[in-house]
Amino acid sequence: MWRNAKPRGFQARGSGVVVGGAGRLRDTLRHSHADHRPVHALTFDVEEWFHAHNLNVPRTGWSALPSRLDRPMDTILRLLDEHGTRATFFVLGWVAQRRPEIVRRIHEAGHEVASHGFAHEALSGMTRDRFRADVLQSRDCLAELTGRRVRGYRAPRYGVDSESHWALDELADLGFEYDSSIYPVRSPHGVYGVPDAPTEPYRVRPALMEFPLPVLRILGRRVPVATGAYLRLWPFAATRAAFRQYHRAGIPVVVNIHPWELDPDQPRCRVGFRTRIAHYTHLATTERKLEMLLAAYSFAPLGAILDAIAGPRSAPARGLIGTGARADVVVPTLDRAAASAGGSAARSESTKVPLS
Repeated sequence: MWRNAKPRGFQARGSGVVVGGAGRLRDTLRHSHADHRPVHALTFDVEEWFHAHNLNVPRTGWSALPSRLDRPMDTILRLLDEHGTRATFFVLGWVAQRRPEIVRRIHEAGHEVASHGFAHEALSGMTRDRFRADVLQSRDCLAELTGRRVRGYRAPRYGVDSESHWALDELADLGFEYDSSIYPVRSPHGVYGVPDAPTEPYRVRPALMEFPLPVLRILGRRVPVATGAYLRLWPFAATRAAFRQYHRAGIPVVVNIHPWELDPDQPRCRVGFRTRIAHYTHLATTERKLEMLLAAYSFAPLGAILDAIAGPRSAPARGLIGTGARADVVVPTLDRAAASAGGSAARSESTKVPLS
């Protein structure tokens, strides 16, 4: 189990503290009324089509390549508006610097703007100082464009793992309130993943909440689902099955999509067979699957879910995971109206979900 995992960097510092309300979480999440449905998180990693690591496009040539963000961003923002949904956009600083109008559109539409770093470098190739400078450059650029403090971060390629856990210390020190970079699974290609990490939101550092990416449990194994290629490649029934599993456990599903995945006409790069299948297959289905998600489930920005879990931003850190001791995670059912507004989410009855 995660609490006994070898990577010491992921074990929270300090004693364990459990905070929660009464009642069973699965009961609170069974509400089906239109104004009080379970709330999950819909996120987008805003980067250009040539930023994907598996395409290996040389950085020196990025500036000469055409931006193709307008059409997919138009589609995403339109669909979110039609469904009255607010989301979290992890914007790459490189994009924000060159396409500031995109960041302003996201912010003015009422969505949360968070950091995806600046240069889209893999953490495995960065020093702590380089990582800190990259995150600071991104944070300051986004804050200047929105006039709001940047609260969340997601590493390129879900890159926080047992070898780069130091990044969490840097994020906490820089004042970030949550991270969503850990995939609690062994990825099929072995590039990322922490197989024994919790699937629930949890305090990965005393002042830093982790929102893991979602998995589907099949015969005791975890399979990545509802993010990127997994949303496109797996049948939508697999996504629905994951939502049911998370619903029963009282855990919010953190969906993730890249705008380039709504651009089936994007230029094709010369890549190997496996990369070609994973990267380009079913791009034309992403928009429809996003529509199906929006029609079937309620979503809120991660910042709003964090507020519901941890209380007001000025409150002290709660829900610490103690080293070697039983720990619990508080996961709320959010009021849909508050979630759609994208502000501080209203807290309803909450329940403790054991990690053991």
